[in-house]
Amino acid sequence: MDSIMAFEHINIRQIVASALKNDAIIVDVRKPDRFCAGHIPMAINLPLERIEKKQVNFPKGRTLIVYCDTGGSSIQAARILSEMGYDVINCVGGLNNYNASLTK
Repeated sequence: MDSIMAFEHINIRQIVASALKNDAIIVDVRKPDRFCAGHIPMAINLPLERIEKKQVNFPKGRTLIVYCDTGGSSIQAARILSEMGYDVINCVGGLNNYNASLTK
């Protein structure tokens, strides 16, 4: 199976509703300074660099919803996490298209 098809894609505006519906963990794959400047409520920061090194410790039974600023890093993270056996949903458009309040 092509790894790009191994996970679902949703619009970033659906992220919180999808997380609640799927009992999912929202994962912000941006660098920590970007995360601290503002992130989606309930998000956990796990930078792409750590995912690339396979430094991931989420329970395998939980869905992970990944996002970044524009969508490029999150699709890379989604591919890697999917290959590691995680159920992953990638947010298309990234934080730049998110229209709700951010948490700091």
